[in-house]
Amino acid sequence: MATGPVWNRTAKHDKVRAWADARGAKPARVRGTSDALKLKIGEDETSWELISWDDFFSVFDEKEFAFVFEDPGFASKIVRRNGTEDQAPGATPEAAH
Repeated sequence: MATGPVWNRTAKHDKVRAWADARGAKPARVRGTSDALKLKIGEDETSWELISWDDFFSVFDEKEFAFVFEDPGFASKIVRRNGTEDQAPGATPEAAH
């Protein structure tokens, strides 16, 4: 039986940064907003502006965001924390919600 990527959910800065660094992702936000965050891979989206890691994590913590990501893989998203961060990973993105 083939297994797919494992989905993880974290609020730990070092885990977010390690995932991003391994994939060449940069912290970003939607232009003109202060709290619409993502980790941007590539340069094709002009609606996003790069920001510093300090600014990214300041908003990340203030808004109580969590980072949901696949490993291995490139899929990720920023969501609200729900108390399940940094528990055993799941096999689907729904398991990481």
